[in-house]
Amino acid sequence: MDEEEKTGGSSAGAPAWMATFADMMSLLLTFFVLLLSFATMDIVKFRDAMGSIQQALGFMPTGTGLFQHTNKPTDFEKPLATSALKNTNYLIQEALKDMVKAHGLQRDVEIENTARGVILRVKGRIFFNSGTAELKPQSYPILKKIAEVMKRFSSRVSIEGHTDNLPVSGRRYSSNWELSAARAYSALMFLKDLGVDIKRINIAGFADTHPIASNNTEEGRAKNRRVEFVFYDEK
Repeated sequence: MDEEEKTGGSSAGAPAWMATFADMMSLLLTFFVLLLSFATMDIVKFRDAMGSIQQALGFMPTGTGLFQHTNKPTDFEKPLATSALKNTNYLIQEALKDMVKAHGLQRDVEIENTARGVILRVKGRIFFNSGTAELKPQSYPILKKIAEVMKRFSSRVSIEGHTDNLPVSGRRYSSNWELSAARAYSALMFLKDLGVDIKRINIAGFADTHPIASNNTEEGRAKNRRVEFVFYDEK
């Protein structure tokens, strides 16, 4: 038997397993090239294309999935609405600041632009005597200016009464809950008489549950006795 027969064939060329290995490497290379092509594509165009396909097939998801169609009007309306709301809140804030400055109320009135809306915070002593819900005459000019601002803008307004934590003295109101709600109601009725559309207004009485200062001092209790006018837009 010659040497070729002993070895089972010619020794020239690569072993048989190399062909399988080369095929596998070619497939891997093709796979990674495919991945690279997906990684470098325009993701915006890709989402638009997938969204259009979904719309054509009658499938329009309501969530925020990857293939959400990007040309829906809501994608553009929300930022515009937010921008308009911020601009309105700024104008309301400036109008209220002018009112406070005109009446020299910087010590008794605060204005704050919050995520909730524009808050006009008036110390209770400007509007009411202790333990009562009858408006003091000195509150009339302020309420008239508030009415002008309300007529100028379409925002809704929440009138909210707050008290300190001292028990109510007197028989007309049995609790600070009643007193704070009655004060908000008095402001509402005055604004109604000035021609403000009360359908845009809601009132609330919070008693001493939302303090902005400590009730352990007279100064803190004076800050907590207040009426707040919150200008906001329904979302």
